[in-house]
Amino acid sequence: MLVLAEIASFALDAERNTPVIILKESGGERTLAVPIGPLEASAIAVESLEMVPEKPMTIDLVAIILEKLGAKLSRVVIYDLLERSLMARMQIDSGSGILLVDCRPCDAIALALRCSVDILVEEQVLDRVSGGTRSIKEQLRQRIRSIDTVEFGKYILE
Repeated sequence: MLVLAEIASFALDAERNTPVIILKESGGERTLAVPIGPLEASAIAVESLEMVPEKPMTIDLVAIILEKLGAKLSRVVIYDLLERSLMARMQIDSGSGILLVDCRPCDAIALALRCSVDILVEEQVLDRVSGGTRSIKEQLRQRIRSIDTVEFGKYILE
């Protein structure tokens, strides 16, 4: 089953030391952290803040090409998790049929924002990543509880 998601915030994945977009299911508590690169983060931030860049970004070029071809992005879906990598697909209505194009989730999200279409996540992906209904806050609490606080003092005393 597909779940409608929205951008909840931006964060830093301490494990990978990379920026992430936090998607949250609409009307629910489950979250999904999507790793992004600096260029994709910039493209998403520009669109989220409703800024107009001086020159079109690459994601803008993709949207322009779709429009010139008479095609329309109808939705993006994050559909699987393989070895810690999220898999995404763009659904494009070409007028003569539906095209499914695999892509990076960060690119799918950036284009979805540009084209004002839904970001959907397969329910099984949300369940696997967020531990069922555990929220990102609960995951953080669990991680903090598991840290040996004696270790904090060791660094201060050295």
